[in-house]
Amino acid sequence: RNPVFYVSSSPWNIYDVITEFMDLQHVPRGPLILRDWDLAIGSRASSRHFDHKGVAIRRILEMYPSLPFILIGDTSQHDPEIYRAIVAAFPERIRAIYIRDVTRDAVRSAAVRALGEEIIAARSVLVLAEDTLGVATHAAEQGWIAVDSLERVRDDKQEDEGKKGEKVATPDGGERGTGAPPTVVQ
Repeated sequence: RNPVFYVSSSPWNIYDVITEFMDLQHVPRGPLILRDWDLAIGSRASSRHFDHKGVAIRRILEMYPSLPFILIGDTSQHDPEIYRAIVAAFPERIRAIYIRDVTRDAVRSAAVRALGEEIIAARSVLVLAEDTLGVATHAAEQGWIAVDSLERVRDDKQEDEGKKGEKVATPDGGERGTGAPPTVVQ
């Protein structure tokens, strides 16, 4: 069993809140790498996110040169671009990049899918999914998580979204809980 590392652009100031949430959600324990909170006027949150997350992941990969990794993120900030740079710098070390499409923006989704060619060139796979179940399904197909854990992921997803078996409307007029399969770029 490989270790799990958590790298977030959230500030250390909310460490207790994050760890309490992770415990409540039964998220596996592992090192949590957060950033210092910069309140400087004119500071660029976007570049801090990119720099912090990219540097932290590179350090972890360098610290464990023989371990393969899976990177998990979302489309809300720059995770796909950060991960593309990581997979290029560490070819064949990243087994998959899972990106949850949280923006619901067709242009952003297309831009993330376009990164897939570079990710494939580094012998990895990009999985763009609307929800955790899509990611978990792909991971189970690869043998990275137990197939019998999908039932719990499905139940948790339905509980988070409302009553089991119901779809939940989103502000953009779409629906969540449709069970759409992930887009696998390989």
